[in-house]
Amino acid sequence: MASTTTYPLQVIKARLQQRSQVIEVSEVTGEVIVSKREYSGVLDCIQRIIKNEGMNGFFKGCLTNALRVAPSAAITFVTYEFVLDMLSD
Repeated sequence: MASTTTYPLQVIKARLQQRSQVIEVSEVTGEVIVSKREYSGVLDCIQRIIKNEGMNGFFKGCLTNALRVAPSAAITFVTYEFVLDMLSD
């Protein structure tokens, strides 16, 4: 449940981290120039996802993520309960 609730934030973070950038070095001054960012910031990212993909854009890949997280959560829960039972005796 927590993974699904916070998934839109993960989508925004991932898209901002993967935004395309062109890094050039000026031959004249040796200065590094970064250009062509896909998103200018968090709000721009949110607005463009809503505009281009709708609210479903925030949940792309959520099912795959849930299938990845569910076994780990189940193992953690079972282990916790087992240890709790062992300590209660």
